[in-house]
Amino acid sequence: MKTRKSFVLCAAAIAAASLPVAGAAAEAKLKAASFLPVRSIVAKQFVRFVEETNKQCSGKVNISVVGPEAVPSLEQWNALKNGVIDMHYGPPNYWRGVVPAGDVISVARNESEEQRRNGAWAMINAEYNKKLNAYYLTHLFNGVRFHLYTTKPAKDRKFEGMRLRSVPIYDAFFKSLGAQPLRMAPPDVYTALERNTVEGYGWPLWGIQDFGWDKYTKFRHDPGFISAAVAVIINLDKWQGLQAGQRDCLTRMSLWVEGEWPKWRAAEDAVQKAAQEKSGVKAVDMGADFALQAEEIYWQDLTKGDAEFVRKIRPLLSGK
Repeated sequence: MKTRKSFVLCAAAIAAASLPVAGAAAEAKLKAASFLPVRSIVAKQFVRFVEETNKQCSGKVNISVVGPEAVPSLEQWNALKNGVIDMHYGPPNYWRGVVPAGDVISVARNESEEQRRNGAWAMINAEYNKKLNAYYLTHLFNGVRFHLYTTKPAKDRKFEGMRLRSVPIYDAFFKSLGAQPLRMAPPDVYTALERNTVEGYGWPLWGIQDFGWDKYTKFRHDPGFISAAVAVIINLDKWQGLQAGQRDCLTRMSLWVEGEWPKWRAAEDAVQKAAQEKSGVKAVDMGADFALQAEEIYWQDLTKGDAEFVRKIRPLLSGK
């Protein structure tokens, strides 16, 4: 009788141990979408962040990543807003129609850590909360500047009449140089260069080899202008539904990557410059005013969307 009683008690203890502990949260599964394929150098940095987060937040949070083959790039921000996906890695200029000044991080001159300390991060997060139903975790690619690449030399350091593949973030700048901005998706640029449909393009320092564009590219015009910053955001409802420990871990990892990013950037900058030089891409120094002109034009463009917000945040992003 005593043996049977002990067996029952033991079985009950095992059963109790297998039950969820009261108040404990199951691991949150978060589906993230990257605006570029995960194999690209731009997306690899986000994947690097995700892999470390999954490791450090194991048992609390697990993030899986899909690319534009699953959710088209220009639809990802709206999918996040509506809760179709949980996280998004994408450039804020994609959702400027909803958050007019959301892309101020692209013209920032200081690092993410300083933006948190001086209140800029909180201001941007508040805008995303209110207008995008999103929580602003962090961003990557700040300080990786855009460059103007061409297949032929500029005439007298001018670009009059040159057809350049462009995007809204530097359309106005290219026009100010006398160039003709053309719109096309990245996969189409190779053929456009091959057929001389375009004579150049704007792109960050990183990644022209990913698309094979270095085969036709002869000149990179320095210094780089405007930052190719890419935001990491999470659906606000999903964020608020997470347990405190889950939110804390995601925040901790955001702070971690912000501390690591300057080192990652410096190392990859050197790799990318060496690869371009090996491919025969010649650097052309256009002088400091080249970048300053691009940034001032974009600041003015952002001001048109939300003048009061830009007035308040610009000093916090100046880096001075």
